[in-house]
Amino acid sequence: MGSELELRGNRNGAPWEPEAAFEATARAPQPRDELRSLTGMLRRRRTTILFGLITVFGAVTAITYYWPKTYESSAVILVEEPAPGSESPALAMLERIGQNNRIETEIELLRSRHVISRSVDELDLHVSITSTAGEHRPLDVFPAFGAGPSVVPGTYRIESGADGFYTLWDAETETLLLRTDSSNVAFAGISMTLPETLPAGGIVLNITAFPRAIESVRSRVSASQLRREADLIGVSCESSNPAEAQALCETALRNYIVFRTDLQRAEAATTAAFLRQQVEQLGSRLRTSENRLEAYKRRNSIVALNERATAEVQQVTQLRTQRDAMEAERLALATLINDVESDARGSRKYRDLASFPTFLMNDAVTSILANLVTLENRRSDLAVLRTDRNPELAALTTRISDIENQLRSLATSYERSLAAQVESLDKTLARSNRQLASIPTKQVESARLERQTDLIEDLYRMLETRLREAEVAEAVDLPNVRIVDAATVPFEPSAPNVPMNLAMGLFLGLAYGLAMGLYREFRDPLHERDEVARETGLPILGIIPRLRSAGPLIPAVSANSSDGHDTRRRRLPGKKHQQVGELALEAVRGLAAELTFAGTNLKEGEVRSVAITGATRGEGKTFTACNLALVRASHGAKTLLIDADIRASSVGKFFGLASSAPGLSDVLAGSADLADVWQQVKVAGSELWVIPAGTPTPHSVSLLESSAFKTLLARAARYFDLVVIDTPPLSVTTDAATIATRVNAVVLVVRGGIADRTAMEMTMERLRRARGRVVGVVINDLPLPPGYISRYSYAEPQLQTN
Repeated sequence: MGSELELRGNRNGAPWEPEAAFEATARAPQPRDELRSLTGMLRRRRTTILFGLITVFGAVTAITYYWPKTYESSAVILVEEPAPGSESPALAMLERIGQNNRIETEIELLRSRHVISRSVDELDLHVSITSTAGEHRPLDVFPAFGAGPSVVPGTYRIESGADGFYTLWDAETETLLLRTDSSNVAFAGISMTLPETLPAGGIVLNITAFPRAIESVRSRVSASQLRREADLIGVSCESSNPAEAQALCETALRNYIVFRTDLQRAEAATTAAFLRQQVEQLGSRLRTSENRLEAYKRRNSIVALNERATAEVQQVTQLRTQRDAMEAERLALATLINDVESDARGSRKYRDLASFPTFLMNDAVTSILANLVTLENRRSDLAVLRTDRNPELAALTTRISDIENQLRSLATSYERSLAAQVESLDKTLARSNRQLASIPTKQVESARLERQTDLIEDLYRMLETRLREAEVAEAVDLPNVRIVDAATVPFEPSAPNVPMNLAMGLFLGLAYGLAMGLYREFRDPLHERDEVARETGLPILGIIPRLRSAGPLIPAVSANSSDGHDTRRRRLPGKKHQQVGELALEAVRGLAAELTFAGTNLKEGEVRSVAITGATRGEGKTFTACNLALVRASHGAKTLLIDADIRASSVGKFFGLASSAPGLSDVLAGSADLADVWQQVKVAGSELWVIPAGTPTPHSVSLLESSAFKTLLARAARYFDLVVIDTPPLSVTTDAATIATRVNAVVLVVRGGIADRTAMEMTMERLRRARGRVVGVVINDLPLPPGYISRYSYAEPQLQTN
């Protein structure tokens, strides 16, 4: 029903456009569709997936089985950080180890060439011994063995004869190096004691260059910090021999501790020598600084500077107070003297001068002032009775003037005395200020010298302490590294990890199988209906299930077969196969009905001619074309089947026609008449007319493009209800493209699991360029899903009655 609606959408009879059909029929993919598509892919590609899984898993299993076994021995060491202030050596190297990179430094020391070289030399790891019994360690074979770093690399073979002599050969050059009856042998830097009996075939010594052996062993020794919060280092050693793995771990740890102790002792000795030199230099500097401080104190009387500063301040304060008082008194007295000399008030001004506070405390001045008052009183009394010319009055005036001059002279002298005292106090104050100002400078200088001396003394004491620590470290071993867990002999090999490898092989095999399945799925043919619809953009007109054998779905008899061939439908054994055949017949009938619906879009009103084509050979186009013609003929329609695949002549083989009979190529070439080439096939009481391909020719394209073929189709359209044309594959030749332009409809046949995507794209492109009226796709040979027949078994009685 959906196909009918989609075909009717093109009402103008224009050629079918695949892009438009795809847009019209496309729908959003649903999760159920995607799951069904994935399930179908897994079902189709189960062989590829299983092959990839078995291949990879088998390869991993074989590699795991034959891979040389490796044993791993491990140990744990503790690196203790020196506690602050403890009696531990203050060495520069240990201070670096105590920082963030301390553990990393220890790991590098443990894997250093110096440590590994000692282990290689001690265990003779640069020498391997092989015999018919396998590989051995030197001490497992020889009672005594030694090979130093200067051993000559090479391969040597030792054999013992029946005469009791030992022979030593250079295995590379087959040169005899030594023949002796002594068990103690020395050669090429090797000294060993031979056993009494050697294995059959002798033993072979493989000696590797010592530097190369060191690098090889370093790659087998690993160390890492167990946890970031703990100062624990885990050490792992790998070897093909369990005992050798344990021995390698033990010797590596022992040599590491010895090497670390030697480094610390050497560092301690160097540090001690350096500290002794520094202590001597600082001792000399300390003595010089102490002498300089003592001389400065003695020269500047640096004794109780704080007390002296306090006394000086008090003295300066007292002197300043005294000086200010004197200066104030002097200024007041000078003012009175100036008033006396400039004032015209008479004797009153001398009374004020005599009343100066200092003069009041002076008995002489008080006596003079009293005498002056007495004389002034007498003169006042006498002036009332006498005139100014009175000798007594004049004498009193003269006497008073002398006393006043005396007072003025006394005041002037006292004022000068005060000025001299003030000046003297100023000098004293200046001197005291200078002494007071020099005290801070002395304090600063003295403190600087004391500080310098204390600093040198502290550094001197610290270096003396470190010197004693370095001397102790030089004499004793440092217990900063301890073995927590000693190495043990491993019981199980660490590599290969069988469970991990098998699980990884299973995972990789499954992934490889899925990848190959996806690769083939996207590169290989189309399978699902949705895939075909997406690739072609065309509606699906029918799905023909997979049949055991391809042949007529309706009983038919060829009247002109070469050997009386009966093309009646063969009944396949088994009910299931019969049901599949009935479903295939129903699918072809559905195709015939779809073509009838498609005719409503054509100007002619019905499909009178249809070309059945495919992308490549083997798609099933001949099977579809022949059975479509048989179905239409069985329905009473006058049907003509033309085999236009001139190169293959598949229609004649389908109906059992004679291969030498003339056909389409002969008619188009003008060598035969149409009435002489078509043949009848009886089907269901009706007749089907068949035009075989005829004589094969490489010029089929020119024949199909000729006007003769066009005329043939026009005549056939007038006499027949339907003309079915079997065409060559479009990806191989362009014959079908020529035919597509001259028919009402083109049906594309796609074989599920066979159709190639690239060929399909080329086919659609050629049909698009030819503007053929492609009405849809028939999917052929598609496997039915499980349960499909049982779900649709209700159609079986109807099919069997037809």
